[in-house]
Amino acid sequence: MKKILFTLTLVLMGLSMQAQTFSKNELKQHSGQGKQSDSDYAAVVAKEHPLNEQSQLVLVSIKEYPGQTKKQLYDKVYNWIIGMSSDSKSAIQVADTLNGKIQTRCFIQQIAKRTMGDNKYKVHIRPLLTFDFKDGKVRFTFTLDSYAVLKKSDTDEAIFFGGGIAFTDGGKDKDNQVWPLSACYPYAEKPSHPKVTSSRALINSVAAYRILEEKVSIMLQQEAKKDNW
Repeated sequence: MKKILFTLTLVLMGLSMQAQTFSKNELKQHSGQGKQSDSDYAAVVAKEHPLNEQSQLVLVSIKEYPGQTKKQLYDKVYNWIIGMSSDSKSAIQVADTLNGKIQTRCFIQQIAKRTMGDNKYKVHIRPLLTFDFKDGKVRFTFTLDSYAVLKKSDTDEAIFFGGGIAFTDGGKDKDNQVWPLSACYPYAEKPSHPKVTSSRALINSVAAYRILEEKVSIMLQQEAKKDNW
């Protein structure tokens, strides 16, 4: 049984952005946390990034890429998503070439976890990523409204290390619980879920956004491959 579960883990991680992962060090470097405790820094993050009227965390960046047309930028992002997807047909939810818009849902594993006590679980996120294009400019929007929490039994050996990333169709059928951000610390006055885990989940969610933003920016700055056919 352990061998089967371990094989499944490897297969799933192989589908995660071509085996790329967000390491603990990478998340820490992009979190900006310093020496503050998780709960204290999460409060700072929440103050800087309050939820909108729909109880969503929305993070936006706008960057310029001089000399590239709207179509060139659109094609780069489209091909990047398809190239890192386990199912290219369901990876992209909106592909509007005329208005320059792409939407996809990204699955990032184990943004936080609890491994001690009776309640053991792993926290994943499925943010909605939206790309809007103009000539020489891209707006990247990261929208998150909840954490996907998978309970772990004492016999469950399929543990994901490092936190992979993949583009998916957004299904939640394998998760035991959904924790709305509005019901979690530090956004809720009376949180319904553990303070420490919720703090770590928020900190790493924002760090994951920064990592994605960085990866997208690097990808868009690369020159398109020439067709030598």
